[in-house]
Amino acid sequence: MKNAKRAYYGRPIIKPPEWSGLIPTYFWSGGWSGASAALGLVARLSKNERLARVTTLSAAVGSLLSAFCLIADLKKPQRFLNMLRVFKPTSPMSVGVYLFAAFSGAAMTAAASELTGIARGVGRLGEGIAGLTGPLMSVYTSVLIGDTVVPAWHGARKTLPLLFAATSASTASGLAMLVCETRDAKPARRLALFSAVAVPVALERLRRELGPFQYEAYEARKAAELSHAARALNVLGCVFTLFARHRKAAKIAGVLLLAGGLAERFAVLHAGKISAQDPKFTIGPD
Repeated sequence: MKNAKRAYYGRPIIKPPEWSGLIPTYFWSGGWSGASAALGLVARLSKNERLARVTTLSAAVGSLLSAFCLIADLKKPQRFLNMLRVFKPTSPMSVGVYLFAAFSGAAMTAAASELTGIARGVGRLGEGIAGLTGPLMSVYTSVLIGDTVVPAWHGARKTLPLLFAATSASTASGLAMLVCETRDAKPARRLALFSAVAVPVALERLRRELGPFQYEAYEARKAAELSHAARALNVLGCVFTLFARHRKAAKIAGVLLLAGGLAERFAVLHAGKISAQDPKFTIGPD
């Protein structure tokens, strides 16, 4: 095994991901977009019209930001359109692209109706579709990266969806608290507290799934810095959420939770890069 490692002269055995910061931003915005749509549907059904309006618009904004990041990273819009030419149920990438297109179309239709007051029935239909597909939208990117050969992602393929779901919920609720009036944001505060507890649970499961050796990628260099920052932001966001009946505390909690979710996405990206660049993670321990 040592000879195999020396044979590569420390070079990567697999190709490290060359993604820019656009991709983890896409993961982040897509996550809170999907969770916002789901929260909005619940708010609408419970007659919380103000929260429903805020989250419906948030879902559309997140969809637009996600589309921008994805297409900008692809460099050419035609590449995204080409992925829609063929649907392959066995391909997570193909299923994910169609899910993204369907969700985004529904979310933006709902937002357009909400803003203009035109075609309310169509808008409510779009809101329902976005709300039902929102949970899938918030985690499908974790399935995509878990399906790769990158050790830090593939080894955590069972837990990454749980981590993405928890951070998507925390960021969506944080955004709702940031924008919505405190009297209407009670469901968002509850979701924020629940998800803030779910995040460390997911991280502990991820550590156990990877094992001490593979988990080193999450404790190295930039990944460790971002991961520690994400945990601190998540804890502080949870603390301020406890006092979020006050407008200023709600805004601070919202910003902290949004920043924590973004830092966690970047931490996952850098852990993947680290594990792909170092042959030991691909070959395994001696």
